[in-house]
Amino acid sequence: MKFKSRVLFLIGFFLVVIFSTAEDQALKARFLQRKPVIERMKNQEKVGENNVGKLVPRAQLNKNENGIVRAENADRVTVYQEIARKFNISLLKVGQRRALKIAQLARPGHWLQHPDGHWYRK
Repeated sequence: MKFKSRVLFLIGFFLVVIFSTAEDQALKARFLQRKPVIERMKNQEKVGENNVGKLVPRAQLNKNENGIVRAENADRVTVYQEIARKFNISLLKVGQRRALKIAQLARPGHWLQHPDGHWYRK
């Protein structure tokens, strides 16, 4: 298995394993609760996924939407930090690898940031 594929697999596997404690279950519940709103914002082209695995506003957001983006990114960083610690890799590398996976799973029309920094619609 190529290194890049192996790392993506390990990150995906770890995302499943990380949600095993009560605290992790609460984190997972927050992700699931926000998911429909985030998907709606992506479909409306209000947010995109950047090349380090975070949501970025692409249009004017209301106070609630801004709060959702901030909360999502904070929880993502929590997960990324745990993965980085577990696999002894940089937080940046985890975010970049997660961004690649997000891009693979993104729906047509969603905004994504290429690793070189330019934005595109899938």
